[in-house]
Amino acid sequence: MTAVDGFATFLTPTLGAGGIVVMVVLMVIRGALVPRSTVDLVVQDKDRQIEVWRTLAEGRQEMIGLQQAQLDLLMGTAVTTERVLDAVSEAARANREGSGRALAQTPDE
Repeated sequence: MTAVDGFATFLTPTLGAGGIVVMVVLMVIRGALVPRSTVDLVVQDKDRQIEVWRTLAEGRQEMIGLQQAQLDLLMGTAVTTERVLDAVSEAARANREGSGRALAQTPDE
């Protein structure tokens, strides 16, 4: 005896056959009882949605990886630029102070 059989056996003396039919109709109307085909369609739709979101997430991860690689390259360039600017600034300061570490001057000067 399954749980459904036990449930039907319990309700039949309490509600009677007509009561069970009315209860099933009310359950269908309220949405508590739906056909298996409807459940299958809903599950298939949810599976499709999950697959779409999974594909989008994978694409997003690839894009994040590309952006990170680009940022790494840009940071390398920024560090180099910062060092060059600091060296030029230091050399210009030394040139103004006449400390012997002057910038190379062109032959015209």
